[in-house]
Amino acid sequence: MARHMIRWLGCGLVLLGIFVPGSIPAQAAAEDGGKVDLSYVTPAAFAAAIVHPRRVLTAPEMQMMPIEVLSAAGKKELGLDPLDVEQAVLFVEPPAQGPPGYGIVLHLAKSYDLSNFILPSNVPLTKSQLEGRTYQQSRIPSLPSFYMPDDQTLIMATDAVLKKMLANHKTPQEGPLTQWMTKTSMSADTVLVAVLEPVRPMLNAVLAQAPLPPQLAALKQLPKLIDAAKFDLSITGSPQASFVVLSPDEATAQQLEQRINQMLDLGRQMAMASITHEMNGDDPVQQASAQYAKRMLDNMITLVRPRREGRKLKVSQRADVAGQTATVGVLVALLLPAVQSAREAARRMQSVNNLKQIALAMHNYHATYKNFPPPANFSADGKPLLSWRVHILPFIGQQQLYKQFHLDEPWNSPNNKPLINQMPPIYRNPSSPAPADRAAYLVPTGTGSIFANPKGTSIRQITDGTSNTIMVVEVDPDSSVIWTKPRDLAYRPQRPLQGLGKAHPGGFNVAFADGSVHFISNSIDPRVFLQMLNMADGQPRTLRMR
Repeated sequence: MARHMIRWLGCGLVLLGIFVPGSIPAQAAAEDGGKVDLSYVTPAAFAAAIVHPRRVLTAPEMQMMPIEVLSAAGKKELGLDPLDVEQAVLFVEPPAQGPPGYGIVLHLAKSYDLSNFILPSNVPLTKSQLEGRTYQQSRIPSLPSFYMPDDQTLIMATDAVLKKMLANHKTPQEGPLTQWMTKTSMSADTVLVAVLEPVRPMLNAVLAQAPLPPQLAALKQLPKLIDAAKFDLSITGSPQASFVVLSPDEATAQQLEQRINQMLDLGRQMAMASITHEMNGDDPVQQASAQYAKRMLDNMITLVRPRREGRKLKVSQRADVAGQTATVGVLVALLLPAVQSAREAARRMQSVNNLKQIALAMHNYHATYKNFPPPANFSADGKPLLSWRVHILPFIGQQQLYKQFHLDEPWNSPNNKPLINQMPPIYRNPSSPAPADRAAYLVPTGTGSIFANPKGTSIRQITDGTSNTIMVVEVDPDSSVIWTKPRDLAYRPQRPLQGLGKAHPGGFNVAFADGSVHFISNSIDPRVFLQMLNMADGQPRTLRMR
């Protein structure tokens, strides 16, 4: 399910980084100065990756790698042999109100048919027509559609981006990213490139609010000092790696150089403090290990300290294949936990944003109807029909979807049931492996909660205070529900945390009735949590949360 979709995105990402890159389409051969076909990259893109799987996987330097296993696994899991991927191009557009748009283009060495690919089963796909060709269209805006403009090109992209890609291919228009890419070499096995202009305001805003310690405050200035960045990695031919940062002018590059050197020196000081502590022990092996660590630290700092050439800062290294492979292996081992942690932090932040939008919609509903939405609407005989998640659709920008529902029918009626596959992304926890039609955000409906009243609750009834009363909770993946179904968290006072605590490592997010969102540790005292679920028990609880 979710794992299978990740495998497909990995065809543009796993191929895009580990077994890096091969030759390219006829109109943009690698021999021609490393040029690539950028016609599918939209002008709005701010970051891209270009890799050549076939070039690397068939290179003499890769003879010790399990190429046969990789080939067989690709055929079995995806219906695509990785050795047939001549070039993979991935790009990302800046996020607007939702997740960022993205596109992946695979240029293939031989003809394929879209019907032969093994597409992810948990992505709701519909056969549709686009520019006279049948393709698999995703019914969820944030998940990829699959399209082949010809029998040797596969595109995986969000549907809105896909249409922009095809339009740009017909009439190519350069954006800041492609303008820079056409001026620099793209001949390495793997190339990662980004421009900051489209995302600089967003980065400045995020860093401005980031709680950095004083010694790291200089990091907040980096987006203002950088125009673009590029990373090259080659393991075929003459193995080498380089990282280049481009500043607006030479004076700005000098400032950036100073900032980077300050950060490197600070990092060395912090590491040396730990190493010095180890050296103070009596164990000679421990002391020798600390001396080795100090020597390697000094060498590493020297290797990554940038050289400035005009408005460019560059770090580059050449190495033999064995040495480079070992270095990459060590770096991967060291960085993988950090990458996984950063990825989860980003997902958790997206979940926080989802809850904030839901809470805002709740308040806009209250402003219109003078009470928060009831947990569901009910039929004449008292049976629940549709969840509150349907009734706030007009307040989250989903008026057209809302109009398609028959509000006097149950969630699984012949008219309403097909709409289940159109769940807005706002209801999905990005960290959850639950199916694409399952909502991770539920309201507590137990005794004393805001949503215990089937007719709806007004703010004035929350006498314990809106900042002390929980309104929406983020449940565990196996507790998520079909988003239109009138089902929520009917907690029991004896077990108020049942179904909670596994949404993210260490806990889950909640939205309070004042619209604020906080992270609750799964080690919270159940009695305290129960009091925060109750809106008028006379025992308001204010909790310091991270």
